[in-house]
Amino acid sequence: MEKKIWALIVIFLVATTAYGTYNYIVTSHETIVVGYLPSDHDSALFVANAKNMFEKEGLIVNLVPFRSGPDLINAAKLGKIDIGYCGISPVTIAIDNGVPIKIVASVNQEGSGIVVGNNTDINSIADLKGKSIAIPKVNSVQDVLLTYWLSQYNISRNEVNITESEVPYMPRSLLFKKFDGYVAWEPYVSAGSMEGDGKILSYSKNDSWKNFPCCVVIATDSFAKDQPNALRKFLNVHIEVTNYVNTHKNETALIVSQKLGTSVQIEEESLKNVDFNILSQDEFRKNVFKFIDIQKQLGYIKNNASNVSYFDFSFRQES
Repeated sequence: MEKKIWALIVIFLVATTAYGTYNYIVTSHETIVVGYLPSDHDSALFVANAKNMFEKEGLIVNLVPFRSGPDLINAAKLGKIDIGYCGISPVTIAIDNGVPIKIVASVNQEGSGIVVGNNTDINSIADLKGKSIAIPKVNSVQDVLLTYWLSQYNISRNEVNITESEVPYMPRSLLFKKFDGYVAWEPYVSAGSMEGDGKILSYSKNDSWKNFPCCVVIATDSFAKDQPNALRKFLNVHIEVTNYVNTHKNETALIVSQKLGTSVQIEEESLKNVDFNILSQDEFRKNVFKFIDIQKQLGYIKNNASNVSYFDFSFRQES
């Protein structure tokens, strides 16, 4: 137990550094400011940056970390970032509310999971009734995923005590019994099992919803209008590096572990649960609209999807 506590203290200190208050860097007009979350889902971005792939395209890119998707979207709304790697849920909600951004590419499917304490009597989703479960944020991908899981067992959200917690702190909080379980993105699903006091109840990839949509690349309307060539070059790199990540797993695990301050062993395990891809337009739209249907049921989305312009794929070639 002492070893587990020490390991989690290290994770806490790293997370505190990674999740410290960010400061926007004053940049030139030519610099592309890209928001991201400290997550394995953004591995392609981390690898591209580490291998200077943007510079090879003549781009100057500044990466800015955010605590949550809604925080990132608010920065885009205020014109503080040009591009963002973000979960689909806060993106679709923002676009539905008129925020001037568009989805310009897919990033990944899957990559989330639910972890419960070893000390609990939870052995299936059906056992979550009456339990306390942490999510990153209301309206997050993990929030919608939890709702979907519960619905498969006819459990309403009101029958579960849902609380918010910053993801890097979840494994440590579970150890100290702050809640019974949590829904998170990788690597903090694997970390909860490998270095925490938890067991993985389910991965999104094991769910009945195959190809669960997760993160996307968004661009602000103003950036797309003012610097279309830069956006095209950026997306060319995104496509190239996504293919690279899928064929260089060990190198990716090393780069991501250095970026997030996690162990290479955790990254090697957690990256198995993330499906990095550039989906075809039709397939991607279909998955997103299914996701939006659940958001509408929750009251997060107000307008009919057909009446809202969520996508702009004109800046990249069809895969």
